[in-house]
Amino acid sequence: MKTTTDESGQGDRCNIIVAEDDSGLLRTIVEFLSEMGHQVRGASQAEQAWELLVDEPADVLVTDVKLPGMSGLELMRQAREHYPDLVVLVMTGFASIPSAVDAMREGASDYLSKPFAMTQLRFALDRALENRRLREENQRLRFELMERTSFDKIIGKSPPMQKLFQLLDKVSQVDSTVLITGESGVGKELIVQALHYRHPLRKSLRLVAVHCGAIPENLIESELFGHARGSFTGADRDKPGRFELANGGTLFLDEIGTMRPDLQVKLLRVLQSRQIQRVGGTRAIPVDVRVVAASNEDLKRMVERGEFREDLYYRLNVIPLYVPPLRERRSDVPLLAAHFVAKYAHRNDLPLKELSQDAMRVLMRHDWPGNVRELENAIEFATVMSGGRTRIEPADLPIELQSDSAGHALTPQVTEEGISFRSVVSDLERNLILQSLELTNGNKARAAQLLHLKRTTFVEKLKRIRRGQPTI
Repeated sequence: MKTTTDESGQGDRCNIIVAEDDSGLLRTIVEFLSEMGHQVRGASQAEQAWELLVDEPADVLVTDVKLPGMSGLELMRQAREHYPDLVVLVMTGFASIPSAVDAMREGASDYLSKPFAMTQLRFALDRALENRRLREENQRLRFELMERTSFDKIIGKSPPMQKLFQLLDKVSQVDSTVLITGESGVGKELIVQALHYRHPLRKSLRLVAVHCGAIPENLIESELFGHARGSFTGADRDKPGRFELANGGTLFLDEIGTMRPDLQVKLLRVLQSRQIQRVGGTRAIPVDVRVVAASNEDLKRMVERGEFREDLYYRLNVIPLYVPPLRERRSDVPLLAAHFVAKYAHRNDLPLKELSQDAMRVLMRHDWPGNVRELENAIEFATVMSGGRTRIEPADLPIELQSDSAGHALTPQVTEEGISFRSVVSDLERNLILQSLELTNGNKARAAQLLHLKRTTFVEKLKRIRRGQPTI
């Protein structure tokens, strides 16, 4: 839709054709819409309106249902056949409301029952244009998702994610060990899949995942390295471990920080020698495996506290990849939300949906402590709650998001209990810090300069934000 915004910023200016055989009403509508800033052309017959449309395509057609010669419904059908994106508003007398309902079924955006006030026309037009804008935005977001195929399911266009994509493009082509860090729910598993399936050789072999914290301590060694027959009660046969299963491919060690110290020693030995020995076995078995580890804990701090081996940390941290939390890349929320809406509408056999502006504002204000996983759950909930409707509203979102939005005011309201000065200032600082990182593509030194802060002060405040603590 080739619409523009006038200098006052009040709405879209567009090209409109009005078809109405009542000359007085036609003149009133044309004058009213022209005063709103639109380019308007009038016609007293459907055939004349069609000629105007062919001569210069329009954004909107406003037509009476009953016109001399070709009817308004026939005009609408013919116009939408040639111009599928045309917004159509139909006008009808009380006796022909069924015809207006038929027009809605065939693609009209709205109908006005005569007589109507010009303010009703304004409201119907604004609503139709907004719906069209949302559809176009939805289509644009889906197109961006289809265009960015280099890393499959990883979705993001923010500067931090673009930087991550550039690193992935290089790292996925080599065999170096990778350590992925980031909060829970940011999508570290997708990063591993990108590293594996874009590798020129390993992509045709297995990607094997081990959640180090989910396997009982007495079984984790056997799971990783396998066991020999008779090595313990119930070991009635030789069993290969995950290292052997991943031979030639990729082994993903998730939540590596939960691994107990004695296993850390054995893992270090395997990484150094590229050989494993099954539990109870005596033979060294060579393995060709690329190891990718991940943790939502700060392994360096764990090393400082003596909770993780320093030599293993440096063996794993050959190439570090940091996946930023969603609150540090809010510009990715619309892309992710559009993706999840399409996903769960399709999965639940529901109509294609779009998020209203108000619903999107709620999503953009939320801090997403659960990151992408929390956003996905919220969108799945909203998609189901909105049922057969094609638009998701704030009331469809989880109650905690609605409560968060209701309590989020730009200007804090002073109550009898007062307000928390520390909380308000901390929220303001947090938003400024995150915005400065967006503007500088994650460059902390430059972001600190923008805010006229010492780099050490900026980094300390950023650490507190990532830990969910107030900045003051």
